[in-house]
Amino acid sequence: MPLLDVKELSVNFSTKEGVHHVLKNVDLNINKGEIVGLIGESGSGKSTLAMTVLDINSRNREMSGNISFMEERIDNLKKERMRNIRGKHIGSVPQSSMNALDPLVKIRSQFFETIKAHTDMSRQEMLSLTARSLEMVGIDPLRMNSCPYEFSGGQRQRIMIALSMLLSPELIIADEPTTALDATVQLKITTLLKDVVQQKNTSMLVISHDLHTISRICDRIYIMYAGRIVETGTRDEILNDPVHPYTQKLLASRLPLMCEPVRVKGISGTPPSTLKKYEVCEFMERCDKVSDICRTVRPPECTGNVKVACHMECHLE
Repeated sequence: MPLLDVKELSVNFSTKEGVHHVLKNVDLNINKGEIVGLIGESGSGKSTLAMTVLDINSRNREMSGNISFMEERIDNLKKERMRNIRGKHIGSVPQSSMNALDPLVKIRSQFFETIKAHTDMSRQEMLSLTARSLEMVGIDPLRMNSCPYEFSGGQRQRIMIALSMLLSPELIIADEPTTALDATVQLKITTLLKDVVQQKNTSMLVISHDLHTISRICDRIYIMYAGRIVETGTRDEILNDPVHPYTQKLLASRLPLMCEPVRVKGISGTPPSTLKKYEVCEFMERCDKVSDICRTVRPPECTGNVKVACHMECHLE
């Protein structure tokens, strides 16, 4: 059984503007010890998926489908039970995590708060655990008495990773862990994430719009567009043999490093509105390979043995 198993998850939000259809029949699973990437451009629903698994976006939410964690259904748990799971069993590195720490509260106090919420440790045990966690991510334990504003952006990111791993959760959800960091620090953070997973024998879902950076550490990758999974496969399958036109365009839009100047191919058009409910492929208006069937029939959902939600894949077979 997968550690995390998401099946046919759909999430809508009711607003004054209307109903936003954010997630649509999403299937995703993560096995023990596995690093899985969830890639897509801004607004594709990646963070909504993370927050739905963590149950921190329930206001005005309409949800259908199943979410299982460690063989327990968690999509309809009581709030108290979910609070126990968050932090202790599922760690979170939130989006803009380098700014998630209280800037004027000592690191030690913020770590102690998490420990006290889930365990009954003595002060000495908490100090020892905090020191080991900081040391694991390359932060001098003596600096636990410093405040977050005294650290650089990359150091604060490391501290958040240490905080998410503090109680050795079975799963870490890292949402855009390298955003706003320079290229050198990005490489260090992604390497650190992989090392931490191996040291702690945990699993990780890494969410990003940056396929180039995240692909370095992932075992498998899911590509999301407009709230749907449009392609999934191993890292090598996605990077070396992408099939869905959106995945191909994502790879073509990467900026190569250490080479002569090249012409980067962007993705024309704009993402579809979440207020509109599509009966056909959401990527059709931006796709160079659209055919007549795309205009009338929805492609198969990317579930089970279906790895690519595209009519073009059917034609290739």
